[in-house]
Amino acid sequence: MNPYKANFRCPICGDSQKSKTLCRGWLIEKDTTAMFHCFNCGQSHPLWRLLKLTDVALYNDYVIDSKFDKMSLRAPHEKPKALETLTAPVPNFKRTGSPLLKIKRLGQLAADHPARAYVNKRKIPTKAHHRLYYAPKFNSWVNSLIPDKLSTPERDLPRLILPMIDASGQVFGFQGRAFDKLSIRYITIMLEDRAKLFGLDQVDFNKKYYVVEGPIDSLFLSNAVAMAGADGNATGLENLDNAVFVFDNEPRNKEIVTRMEKMIDRGYKVCIWPSKITVKDINDMVLSGLTTAEVELIIDQNTYTGLSGRLTLAEWRRC
Repeated sequence: MNPYKANFRCPICGDSQKSKTLCRGWLIEKDTTAMFHCFNCGQSHPLWRLLKLTDVALYNDYVIDSKFDKMSLRAPHEKPKALETLTAPVPNFKRTGSPLLKIKRLGQLAADHPARAYVNKRKIPTKAHHRLYYAPKFNSWVNSLIPDKLSTPERDLPRLILPMIDASGQVFGFQGRAFDKLSIRYITIMLEDRAKLFGLDQVDFNKKYYVVEGPIDSLFLSNAVAMAGADGNATGLENLDNAVFVFDNEPRNKEIVTRMEKMIDRGYKVCIWPSKITVKDINDMVLSGLTTAEVELIIDQNTYTGLSGRLTLAEWRRC
């Protein structure tokens, strides 16, 4: 195709929350340069900057493969953008204090409240309860932050809120977990253009830390962050030599296997679950009777990298 065009879901905003198939991100060739534009959030970037914003490791590979340093990738007339521009609020979001002030922390609810019963049923550690919130009308609350972001059905249902908070204490997004089985299980809302990471306010990057798929799973581990959305990249993480990537135990899931392969190929440490573990994720392991200490021990004893990781992954995917 000349000029080259490609259509895909925007890796910055995630596209429409109302449609799982509508893709508004476009990569278009323009004057021998690949340019990205999203018709949902309005973000426009050269390909190299899109990679830098969404996948630093892939960006570094791009720099090496192109035989340019970072400065030569920038057009001569282009001035570097300030950090504030790269982490700007999403369209229509106006920060007027913490968005969590409009809802209640889990501990503020009555002892017999259904949300607390749900959290206790899942055996989420008590020490992590202060990180959880409850929105009685999720869609209305979201729309009070970003007007017209979600449709408001007749039954505006409650959700458990897992806020994404950075090291300075600022909320830049959140994930809402449905209580009923008929609704979309998770809805992720970003208030700023940042990597979808849960736990940045708690993790210590200077020692071993775990990178898991879901925020709830991260609550069971001693030092962890979660990729809220399972993007499967290392954007926003620090000291990657200390990171252990822990994906769900789904050897038949091609997407998960591909993400694990990508991490191993980049030299990162990855947990490959042993065959004795038959449940899907960390929460299920705890529900099956394992303690959080036992889960961490299993992860540590089954962490691989390099050639041993490739061989073990090849065996695991055949399970």
